[in-house]
Amino acid sequence: MVVWGMSDIIVIGPRGIPDVEGGAEKHAEMTFPQFAQHGYSVTLLGVRKFIKNKEYKGVRLRGIYTVRFAQTEKLIYHFLCFCYAAWARPKLVHLQGLNSAIFLVLYKLAGLKVVVRYGSADHEYAKWGLLGRLGFRLCERQIRYADHVIAVSRKYATMLKERYGLRHITVVPNGIDSASVSEEARAFWSGLNLGDAPYVLAVGRLTVDKDYETLVRAVEDMTDPAVGLVVAGGADESGYADHLFAMGNDRIRFLGRIDRRLLSALYSNCAVYVNCSHHEGLSNAILEAISYERPVIASDIPANREMPLNGGSYFPVADADALRSKINLALRDPEAFIVDKAKFVDWREVFRQTENVYRSVIPSFASGNSVRPSIRRSKDSI
Repeated sequence: MVVWGMSDIIVIGPRGIPDVEGGAEKHAEMTFPQFAQHGYSVTLLGVRKFIKNKEYKGVRLRGIYTVRFAQTEKLIYHFLCFCYAAWARPKLVHLQGLNSAIFLVLYKLAGLKVVVRYGSADHEYAKWGLLGRLGFRLCERQIRYADHVIAVSRKYATMLKERYGLRHITVVPNGIDSASVSEEARAFWSGLNLGDAPYVLAVGRLTVDKDYETLVRAVEDMTDPAVGLVVAGGADESGYADHLFAMGNDRIRFLGRIDRRLLSALYSNCAVYVNCSHHEGLSNAILEAISYERPVIASDIPANREMPLNGGSYFPVADADALRSKINLALRDPEAFIVDKAKFVDWREVFRQTENVYRSVIPSFASGNSVRPSIRRSKDSI
């Protein structure tokens, strides 16, 4: 049931839910309906073109109109979201992502309680120009004014604590999915005509930081011509995407953005899942591949190293030869690259740990319609 009065929680940052590509969107889709199911009134402010309905599983959805002018679309979105929150006066504002903190000082001046989820160090990403990186730095410098910070990894929690002296910070990782493949997803996979040949899978938006070029080179030069590559991800950077599309052929297929509900068939049928990223927060796509018990290979960046993958699953960043060798090993001995799912939390635990954070900021969340049994604080609280 959607509560149409004052919201307990306003969520700002995800472009929309459900089935919108992106890590912030996936986290929002999996987490905030659980708050609604446990008696909280939740409103998510998305970007108008990504909001298709008035609610999703009890979460009220509001599309914020914005305009595309001199790359200020997100800035306008976040300012209008601040205006909405200042008018609506929720008990808590949840800012989903570093760029959502651009007006954090204004939220605090308006007397609002704010939790920021730090899911990615966006200023490290090559896709952003100088102005964009400066903007993210401005966001990060304001993060000390948040009432609490949720970091997606221990790496980020340690960095923020050392850099800004944060005391109220808790690590809440992304969750692992329950593995199931619908008939709709099976029909979609059959329509791809991939046949019985083994294929390597990568999932994520086509950005330079994902380094799909290294993956293409690794698969192109494999001695077994039957092994293919399938990449599922939207063209986030058109120039880079066009460069990748030109590398495609019968063995290397770029499918574009795929609805999340259909990805399950791609995961369950792939021979190996590969992440080549130069930068990550905590990859939802890797977690999805693990949930389907597929062999996983990942670049040896700190965020991936923090995940309890098998020791032999990592390869040096941008090293196509090393990656090719790892893929060959995984094809010969897939069990050595399959990760124990029990090492990861599920989305129910993500909700419980997030609720604990909210309760530390808003004690009244532990009473009334949202009464829940006491849950121990995460061992990763800092």
